[in-house]
Amino acid sequence: MSIVPMKRVAVCGPLPEKEATLEALQRLGVLHLIPLKVADPLAPTDAAERNRARTAFRHIADSPEQRRYYRPGRTFDLAAVVAKINENRRHLRRLSDLRDDLVHRIADVAIWGDIVFPPIDALGRERLWFYVLPLKERRALDAVELPWAIVGRDTTHLFVVVIHPDEPPASLLPVPRTHFGAKPLHALRAELEETEIALDKAKAERGELTRWRLLLGAELAEAEDADERRDVAGRTLDTDGLFAVQGWAPAESAAAIEALAEERRLAVLVETPTVNDRPPTLLRPKDDRLGGGADLTYFYTTPAYGAWDPSFVVFTSFAIFFAMIMADAGYAVVIGLITAWFWRRMGETASGQRMRVMLAVIAGASLIYGVLAGSYFGVAPRAGSLLAKIAIVHITNFDEMMKLSVVIGAVHVGIALAATAWLARSSLRALVPIGWLAVILGGLMLWLGAGSLNHGGGAFVGAGLASVFVGSATARPAKTATDWLLCVADGFMGLTSITKLFGDILSYLRLFALGLASASLAETFNGMASGLQFSRPGLGLLAAILILAFGHAINFVIGIMGGVVHGLRLNYIEFFGWGLSEEGYPFRAFAKREIPE
Repeated sequence: MSIVPMKRVAVCGPLPEKEATLEALQRLGVLHLIPLKVADPLAPTDAAERNRARTAFRHIADSPEQRRYYRPGRTFDLAAVVAKINENRRHLRRLSDLRDDLVHRIADVAIWGDIVFPPIDALGRERLWFYVLPLKERRALDAVELPWAIVGRDTTHLFVVVIHPDEPPASLLPVPRTHFGAKPLHALRAELEETEIALDKAKAERGELTRWRLLLGAELAEAEDADERRDVAGRTLDTDGLFAVQGWAPAESAAAIEALAEERRLAVLVETPTVNDRPPTLLRPKDDRLGGGADLTYFYTTPAYGAWDPSFVVFTSFAIFFAMIMADAGYAVVIGLITAWFWRRMGETASGQRMRVMLAVIAGASLIYGVLAGSYFGVAPRAGSLLAKIAIVHITNFDEMMKLSVVIGAVHVGIALAATAWLARSSLRALVPIGWLAVILGGLMLWLGAGSLNHGGGAFVGAGLASVFVGSATARPAKTATDWLLCVADGFMGLTSITKLFGDILSYLRLFALGLASASLAETFNGMASGLQFSRPGLGLLAAILILAFGHAINFVIGIMGGVVHGLRLNYIEFFGWGLSEEGYPFRAFAKREIPE
């Protein structure tokens, strides 16, 4: 991946040609516009109608059943189609609410049986009020002054009927009354059956209405495009019968804009950005399917145009960190199977293609690390076997894992410092990241080395701190004695970052801690299941299976959450903190919207 080079492009022409030119540029879709003046507030011609059309489109686009759509070119009444779709949406909602209400009422009434009430006059104007009272609340009936009777009971409840012309107060009993309504149970069930049939018909009608999704989506896209053109038209520079529009375009697209300008007899100026310009940033992988690293980078920040592209490092390190936190080959196989199951479905969209490649890399890295760690759903391979021989990572060895985690952190932060030093190679500012690289190397030599390496490590640390001091002190121009004092102060202030460097590298110990926690939890569930299986034959086997299933499912979910959160955190906080000193803004092309199918 790389940051795409940009060119500043200005197009100028007669004012009557502005609208057609903007539409042509929008169709070309390669220009990130630079506003040349503040536009008036955007006001769609009919916001209410637009919202109704969007609501209708979402209704048919979200339908579980999608019919073959009508092709462009078919004439239709947009307002009538939108109204019909929205009426179907409201009808479906009314039927769904009615169905849910009937299901609830039937559940309440069914325990009393199919009761048909006589006319109110036959009861002397008295009414019956029904309550389902828990047995533990039996004493509450003693305080009821109205006529009541227990007409039935089960193992946990009493079925109580209270007689009174008016509805009793809600505080009569510690439970709400059962709401019968005027219809008996058989009538409610019949009404539910009719409602279900009507609901099926409404769903079938919704499926038929999905045939309009392409045409309706095209109308909405065109309306949104027109709004954007109107907004852009208010941001162009218009004077003396001419208009000018300016923006950033990828260098390889400048020729297409020049050809468009020549075709429409417009003036065009293409310039290379200067050091004072801030072009937008466009990260582009060589293969779009490998753009997962750019997605991860954009999720947190956008590198400045003059910075470097960290996408590949983020992509690779995230997979490694995730694998170390998951720390189990069995869980990696599960991730791989899930990815394979959804592989074709994810391939239907560009973002899904990037996601499935990322998941495949994560599953592969986790499988390799899990095999090296010798963990298969928390079970170690048999001693002397091939899998045991290649299990060279000992997760329970605190000293070994601490060293591995710290070295990985030093390398990760070192890559960021090396990239920063390369970008600043033409100035003395490069001395700062080079100095911190020397401090990291010297610190590792002092910690991991012995004998002469200790002496060499001390020299590297000293030289690195001196380099940081000089690089920080020379960042400020010095002409007076006060400037020199400030430069010295800057040098000492630069040295204070050593605590941040030390803390950031030690932060990578979370890889060891989380991996150990995942492995320990898996072993704990295995031990619990094994103990139950042998201590309680028969029933113990069922309990052991449930513990293994639920225990490993919980550990799997926790491992994924930890791998995502902490894998990204080490990139976003520690890595970006040393590798990206300036934030940019993403490239947004002035382009026509895609028509969803």
